[in-house]
Amino acid sequence: MERRRRKKGAALLLKGRMTKMKAVPEELSMLILAGGLSSRMGSDKCDLMYHGKTFLENQIEKGRRLGIRDILVSGYRGESCSSRIIPDRHRQCGPLGGLEASLREAQNKKCLVLGVDIPLVSVQELHRLLKASEDDTHAAILLQHGERLEPLIGVYRTELADAMEQALLTGNGSIMSFLRKTGYGVYKSSADEQYFENVNDRRAYARLL
Repeated sequence: MERRRRKKGAALLLKGRMTKMKAVPEELSMLILAGGLSSRMGSDKCDLMYHGKTFLENQIEKGRRLGIRDILVSGYRGESCSSRIIPDRHRQCGPLGGLEASLREAQNKKCLVLGVDIPLVSVQELHRLLKASEDDTHAAILLQHGERLEPLIGVYRTELADAMEQALLTGNGSIMSFLRKTGYGVYKSSADEQYFENVNDRRAYARLL
């Protein structure tokens, strides 16, 4: 009897968590930035394996678990992607170029942005970021852990695309430089620092595994 009660309690807890996870605004898209050169890794980070799936498919799965239907992938050059791939309109302009092109293609007013090389960030933490963004009036809200801001973990309004293009045309491809001019909000995470590590080279990948 005691074992059955525990199983039932665990099932109810899981159901409750899943119900909370579904409480995401419907007018939300997701953008995974996957166009980096992976020069320090020596191979495309998107296609690295983790828990039986590529980095890219792991990030796509997080969006689906959040209930997001419109999932875009920026700049992916490989052959294994289950979502719509958006090429850069302005070549070799880094993440800002990927953001500019993809925000124009998003079906909704807001877009959850996530870098492909941050594999440990959890669905729960992304959900908390989304909930925090609901009451924030800024055009972008970034996740902060410790003293570090993460411009590639945030929620961006798609209306920013035109201003991003203007920045690119003037030769300014820095996301943070752009955001300092337009303004942004901050969601302060209390999660452990290890969950936000960028896996950019073989040593970091070995630690992850």
